[in-house]
Amino acid sequence: MATLGAPTLTITIKKAADTVVYRLKQGIVAMIVRDATATSGLYVLGDVADMPSGLGTDVADSVRRAFLGGVNRPQKVLLSVIGSEADLVTAGAAALASSDFDYLSCPDDVDSTEMEEITDWLDDVRSKYCIGKLVLPEYAADNMAVVNFSASGIKVGAKTYTGAQYCSRIAGLLAGTPLSNSATSAPLDEVEGVTAVADPDAAVAAGKLILVHDGRKVKLSRAVNSLVTVPTDQSEALKKIKIVEAVDLIRRESKILIEDQYVGQGNSYDAKMVLVAALQDFLTTLEAEGVILSGSGYAELNLEKQRAWLKSQGVDVANMTDTEILKADTGSYVWLKMGGTILDGMEDFDLEFYMGNTVGGSAA
Repeated sequence: MATLGAPTLTITIKKAADTVVYRLKQGIVAMIVRDATATSGLYVLGDVADMPSGLGTDVADSVRRAFLGGVNRPQKVLLSVIGSEADLVTAGAAALASSDFDYLSCPDDVDSTEMEEITDWLDDVRSKYCIGKLVLPEYAADNMAVVNFSASGIKVGAKTYTGAQYCSRIAGLLAGTPLSNSATSAPLDEVEGVTAVADPDAAVAAGKLILVHDGRKVKLSRAVNSLVTVPTDQSEALKKIKIVEAVDLIRRESKILIEDQYVGQGNSYDAKMVLVAALQDFLTTLEAEGVILSGSGYAELNLEKQRAWLKSQGVDVANMTDTEILKADTGSYVWLKMGGTILDGMEDFDLEFYMGNTVGGSAA
């Protein structure tokens, strides 16, 4: 018999079946800021008007940039204010450990050691419940939960900002991008200029999120995270911010559904199928919203794992039908499979123009 322990829910990312989940139209931004004058603590801001009194001008401006958002503005900003000498992780991040957020930015003066420490902290909390991602300046984390924002010379009016100063803006833009969209080519309307990247394609391949000026406006290049080394059993698509959001969110929403409504219920076959139906309804909704490919979403009991478990308990499964295996008593265990095809954003185009009145005329 397996060792009796805490109830477990294991979500495994499979290359063969991308998983998807509900995407909020407006995500949540978290910010850690250092401020010598404001009272330290965690503040929940629904709008810029909710900023605590005493914030320095630069910090307040950073919060305002986060609220600019993307297609939508962020739902809210969780502002963790720490003293000028306080530790980034033990003081700033600790206040966010039990919070629900989508993107986290750090103080403008964050250094490489602190970036490594905050990434380790995030990896730890993500292994439990959190689905937040980090936006860090010039940090090649090789991590799908870390966005390596690589930009400089960001000109807004009379001011020029560093990439570190603009991480909160990027966090807000990503949080304000619905899951049905990609942030690729998202414009930053307030930005008038940016230092050009010599080789944008190489930068993107290196896992850098960069800004480009297309001659009309400044915008994000391809919306990628810092992941470069993809495990052989996972998909290259996990380099894309949009795909990772979907994978993360299914982990959260499936846990919420199961833990809030099904943990502790009688483990009959009928009860299991009610759970399967709930998950399938959830995926069907995502299909209708254009988050996953229509007809690709599926939820079912995991026949293979259930058969293997019964066999490990000494049950003779050789002569059992699939239905008999699925209906068999499995103690406290429930094995599930769900997935679907995540719809990517339109990013790569091939347009041909033909001169003449009919298709097939001379190409120009």
